[in-house]
Amino acid sequence: MSSGYSVRVRIEDSKLRALTDDVLPRLRAVVSIAAHNIERRGKEKVPVDTGATKSSIQPEFGSQGLSARIGPSTTYAPFLEFGTHRMAARPFMVPALELERGPFIEAIKKVVG
Repeated sequence: MSSGYSVRVRIEDSKLRALTDDVLPRLRAVVSIAAHNIERRGKEKVPVDTGATKSSIQPEFGSQGLSARIGPSTTYAPFLEFGTHRMAARPFMVPALELERGPFIEAIKKVVG
């Protein structure tokens, strides 16, 4: 993402080696659902002027679907999220992540627990 700002959810592959092959697809599904929920919530909360930042919020999946980066790609998105000395912060991605944190952790526990 060009702005260098993203919210990241990641499961370390090295810790998954002992798991059976049937668990990996379920973990991928949990990561995918969480990433899309964060995307949706970020888009619901982002301040909209032209809509460029909203439409740029997209998940990028890596590490065999076991990691995801979700965030906007506009260069000014961090200024919206965290504010500047002239503008108050209008967070949208951090709140989206925080809303998904608990359900994500619980879903992972169900899969591996």
